[in-house]
Order: sequence, then structure tokens, then C-alpha cells
Amino acid sequence: MNMSQSDKLSEDSVANKEDTKAQLNPSDSKRSFCVLACDTSNAACSCCLTKQGKPVSMAFLSAGLRHSQTFMPMVHDTMARSGVSYDEVDFFGCTVGPGSYTGIRIGVGAVQAMAFAAGKPAVPVSSLRALAFPLLGQKDCLVAAMIDARNARVFSAAYRNGIEVVPEAVRPVADFIGLCESWRTENAPGKPILVCGNAGRMYADAPGKSGADISFFSEYEEINPISVAAIAEAIFMRTEPGERETCFVPESLLPVYLSRTAAERNIEKKECPDPMMRNADPRSV
Repeated sequence: MNMSQSDKLSEDSVANKEDTKAQLNPSDSKRSFCVLACDTSNAACSCCLTKQGKPVSMAFLSAGLRHSQTFMPMVHDTMARSGVSYDEVDFFGCTVGPGSYTGIRIGVGAVQAMAFAAGKPAVPVSSLRALAFPLLGQKDCLVAAMIDARNARVFSAAYRNGIEVVPEAVRPVADFIGLCESWRTENAPGKPILVCGNAGRMYADAPGKSGADISFFSEYEEINPISVAAIAEAIFMRTEPGERETCFVPESLLPVYLSRTAAERNIEKKECPDPMMRNADPRSV
């Protein structure tokens, strides 16, 4: 079943909930951070500038995988509309995957360059957690985040009360559904499963899975950059001030792919045309 807009959680309330989990450093307690958060991990790309956890300026563009042409102009326009300079940004937040290989590379590379130029930290954010973030405040529900990985596979993870209980992986849709159902049966019998992401309908439409206890949130098919900013800020504040310079140096912002690219799979097919041998232990050949 699809949830209506009236059932959506307030992003502010969820962000506040996430902030309470962060172990705030005394030096941060009265600090107002300025965060530039970006996402290019799927077909849409977006960015958001926040201060004190509130959006100052943001942009969202769904024009297919044209991020190499659209992303940086969108960021520059967002910054221009905000009236804030890049030097005033305290740190950058960026989704690092999983998701589109090309999109992730473009976003990570662009944020690295901006962080280097500004001399500021860059905080990595999981695309799946950012996708699930608006729903993480729903107490005791299992939140299933699903991104289409093609060939009936999904990048997926599941969370309960903000804690990851089904780890991030690329797996067949049926396997992920089975993991979620098993976890719920063992740990939260009868509790609802809330599904989000551009592959979420595959869960809701699976045989025998339609009903009041499975809810697909079509309004959360894409990542909201406000969520990226909130998660990045929570991570940043949990980190001791003296460790931030080493933990979040721009060169440490690296993609998380979880599976091989199409080019890598094609090379493997050419080098080893027998599918039975592709994953064989070379010591046994």
C-alpha cells in the first residue's frame, strides 16, 4: 500500500532524533555548522546548504544520468542563491554509494575537489541510510531501503530504530525480502515493514507481500539532500574535534560500489567465457 503525503514524517523531527544519538562535543554545543551536502548516486542529483540543520538553499534535478553536465552548475547556482561562499562552509557531506557507478564517481570526485579547494573536511554518507533516513524515526518498524541494481538485484539494507539490522549488500530481490521477513519474524513479529527507494515497489508487489504490514513510500524513491546533510552533521559531531582533520580529509572520501561495474563483468566474460569457472578458486584450476 502507498502512504499518503499526510503520513510522511517531518524531516526536522527525524533530524532532531538523529542529533540526540550524536555524542556532542562540548565545543560543538553552541556551534552552528554550515554544511553543503550532495547526492549523485542515482538518476537524480541534488544538493543542499544547511545552517543549524535547516536548509538555506537546495536543488533537485531528475534528468537522467547527465551528472557530468548538470551537477556542478546546480551546486554553483545553489551556493549563489544562498548568499554563502564556499569558504564559509564548515564541511561537505556526500553520498558515496551504493548506486550508479558513474554517478557516484562524479559526485565523489566533485566534492573532493571542492573540499580540497576550500580546505574543508568531506564526510561520507551511505546512500542507503540517506534514502531510509526520513523513515528511521518510526519506532520499532523495519525500514527496508532498496536501490535498483538491475538484473533483478538490489542494493539494499534494513534498519530498525536507526540501527542497521540487515547489512548493506547487492543481492537478488527475493533474497533481500527473505532476510527482512526472517529478521522480523525473529526480532519484531507483527511490526510493519516500511519500504523506500526506486526498487521498493518490487518488495511491495512481491507475491504474498501486499497488505497493511508492508508499506511502500513512493515519495521516498530518491534521496533528499537534507537527509544527507543531517547524517553528515551527526557523523561529524560524533567525531572528536582533534580527529576530524584526519578522518575526513578529502582524499579519504571514496566510493562504495558493493559490486563490480559492467565493464569489469564484460572483461571477466571475455577472459573466462565459462560461467562455471568465473568464481573458481584459482588454486583448484
